[in-house]
Amino acid sequence: MLAHDVMAEMRSRHPDWIWNRSDTHTFVAPPGSHESFKTIVEPGNSFSPGPETYGVSTWVYVDDTLYAPERLPLDALPWRFLDGSIPILTSEWRAGPLRITSRLFSDGDVAMSDVRTYLSVEVANEGPAPVAASLHLVIRSFGAAGGPVRELALRDGSVHVNGSPLIVPDRPADAFGAMSYAASGEDISVPLQRGVLPPDQEIVDPSTWASGSLAYRLALDPGQLETADFAFQLHADHPMLTWLRTPVRPLGLATRRDEFARRWRDRSPITLDVPDQRFAEAFFAQLTHMAMLTVGDAPRVSPLTYPLWWVRDAAYIVAALDKGGEHDAAARACRDAVRRDAATGFGSEADVPGELIWMLTEHALLTGDLAYLGEVYPFVEAKADLLLRMATTDVPLKAPHEYCTHEQMLTPVTDLICLPAEDGLIVGRMDHHFPTFWVNGFAWLGLSRAARAASLLGRDGERFSVGAQAIRAALQRAAPERFGQNERDVVSAVWPTGWATPGDPLIRSRFEESWERVRCPDGVPHHEPLWTYFEAGEAHNWMLLGRRDRAWAAIEHFLSVHSAPGLYCYPEGARDENSASLLWERTRGWDRMRFVTPNLWTSAELFLLMRDALIREDGDALVIGSGVPSSWLGHPFAAREFPTHFGPVSLAYRPSGREVVVTLDREPPGGVRLDFDQPTSLVLERRPAAG
Repeated sequence: MLAHDVMAEMRSRHPDWIWNRSDTHTFVAPPGSHESFKTIVEPGNSFSPGPETYGVSTWVYVDDTLYAPERLPLDALPWRFLDGSIPILTSEWRAGPLRITSRLFSDGDVAMSDVRTYLSVEVANEGPAPVAASLHLVIRSFGAAGGPVRELALRDGSVHVNGSPLIVPDRPADAFGAMSYAASGEDISVPLQRGVLPPDQEIVDPSTWASGSLAYRLALDPGQLETADFAFQLHADHPMLTWLRTPVRPLGLATRRDEFARRWRDRSPITLDVPDQRFAEAFFAQLTHMAMLTVGDAPRVSPLTYPLWWVRDAAYIVAALDKGGEHDAAARACRDAVRRDAATGFGSEADVPGELIWMLTEHALLTGDLAYLGEVYPFVEAKADLLLRMATTDVPLKAPHEYCTHEQMLTPVTDLICLPAEDGLIVGRMDHHFPTFWVNGFAWLGLSRAARAASLLGRDGERFSVGAQAIRAALQRAAPERFGQNERDVVSAVWPTGWATPGDPLIRSRFEESWERVRCPDGVPHHEPLWTYFEAGEAHNWMLLGRRDRAWAAIEHFLSVHSAPGLYCYPEGARDENSASLLWERTRGWDRMRFVTPNLWTSAELFLLMRDALIREDGDALVIGSGVPSSWLGHPFAAREFPTHFGPVSLAYRPSGREVVVTLDREPPGGVRLDFDQPTSLVLERRPAAG
C-alpha cells in the first residue's frame, strides 16, 4: 500500500488531528543536489527536510488557543523569497496579538552530501499588553513530504529522529515532549490543542507515526520579540553517509543567511530596474527555481514527479539558464545531454533532436565559445543526420529509450520516434500524437542551427541547410490546410522555431482564429488551467507578431497568479498524472495533490518571454523593447548585462527625451532596432574596454 493510501485512511480515522495542508508547496535546495536533498515547503514554512523524512511545523499557543499555519487560510500566510528571488523563504502569520515570521533556506556541500536546512522563527508581540505564549517546533511523521518516524528523543540538546541527531536548536528548549501513536492512538496535535505537552522525552513507536515537540515559553512585553533558530541535517541517519556530523552550536544563523544571500546575488550578472517590481521579481525567481532544482548537471522539470532528463522541457530550461547568465550550469547540462537523442518521459519523441541542437548551439552563440562548439559538434551533426533520416524515411524509425513514466513503460510505442515521412514532413510522435508543425518546426530549427554551427567551425553543413529549407517549404505547403488545428501550432511557429514569419497573412489569421476560439472566446479571457507553459509560449509568439497587449495579458496573469502565492511558480496538469515513478505517493505529504508544482518548463517559457520583451535577437540584428508596455515609458528603467548572441548588452531608458541608450561590445551585423509602441530614439554606446 502506498503512503498516500495509508494517509487517506489515517485522515478519515483522525479528523481531530492537525493535518498537513497539501494545497501547494515549493522547494528550497542547493543547486545540483540530489532529489533526496530537496526540502519541500508548505505555506507557513512547514516543511520536510527531504522527501520521506519527517514533517516540521511551528505552532504557537496563546490565550488558550493553538495557532497553526496548517489551519489558516492561504491568504493569511504571506510568503515570498528574500528580495523577491533569493531563496530564503519568508513567511508571516498571526497568532492572536503575535506576529510570527519565519525564514527558511537550505545550503551545504553538495559534493559531500552535506546539506542542511536552516529555520529562524521570530515571535513579536504587536498587542498593547504583555503576552505569555509557547512556541512549538513540532516534529511528526507526516508533513510536506514526511516518512516513517519510529523513535523520537531529546539528547544533549538535539532532537534525535529514528536514532540520529537531526535537529539542532541554537538555544535549549524549555521543554520537550513526545508520544507514540501505537501507545496512545493520538498525534501530538491533540494534546497541544489543549495546551498540554506530553511528558515523555524518549519514545519508540512501532506504528511509525511518532510525534513530538520542542517548546519555548515566551513572556513578551508590547513591542518585544524573541527568536529561535534551528538547523536540520539532511540524511545524517543514513548508514552509508558516515562522514556527516551534527551542526555545532552556536549556529550563527544570521551570518550564514547573509553570506548565503550574497552568493545568490552574485550568481547572475543581470540587473533589472523597471517600473513594475513584480516583473523583476518574477524574472529572477524563475532563474532561482530552475537553478535550485537541478540535480547534478541535469535540469529538472519538477522534482519527484519528473526525476529524469525530460529533454523537451529541459531544452527550454537550459536555454533560460544560459540567457540568465548561468553559463557554467548550462554548459554542464549541455555536455550531460549530448548522448541523448530523443529522451522524454513518454519515451522517444521526434521533436527532441531539434530541441537538443537548439540547446547545444544556443550556449555557443551566447558565449562565443568555439572550443565548446567543436567539442559538441559531432553530437549536433549526428542529431541533424537523424532529422534528415526522419524527414525522408519510408519505414518507421525507433530510438531505444529505457526510462519513462510508469504509465508508458509497457506501452508498445515507447521506442517509436516516427512513422514514414509524408509530403516531405516528419510524421513524428510527441505527446501521444503526431503534431506536424511542432515536430517539423523543431526539425527546421535544429537543421538550421546545425548548418550555422558547421559554418562557424568552417565545416560543411550544406546538407543541413538544404534539409532545413526542404522542411520549411513542406510546412508552408501544409499550412493552408492544417496550421492552427493543433494547440501547439501557435506556441512554437514564430518562436522558438521560427519557421513561420510574423508578416505572413495566413499565419496571422490562424493565430487570430486560435485566440478567438481558445484564449479569448466571446471576448472573455481564458487562461490555460493545465498546461501553463503553452500560454507562456503562445504569448511569446503574440509579442513577435506585434501584439504586446496580448503578450501582456499572459504576463499580467503570471505576475498575479501563482501556484504557491508570492513565489512566482506555476502548476501543470491535474494531480500527478505524468509521474515517472510515483515518488510523491511514497511520501507522507502532498497526499491531496491538485497539480504538479513548480513546473519549470513554464518558468523557462516565462523567463524567455520576459527577457525577449526587453532585449532579443532577430537573426543578425538586436531588437530592443518588443514587449515593453507603454505604461513604462513615463518612467526611467534599465536592464543591464543581458547575455546575447552579440555579447553582453545593457539598455537604459530616459523618459525626458525618450532616449534608449544601448551599451554593447560590438554592433551586430544587422544593427540595433527599437521596437517600442511609441516613438523613441536610439543612442549607442560602446562598453569601456577592460582595464
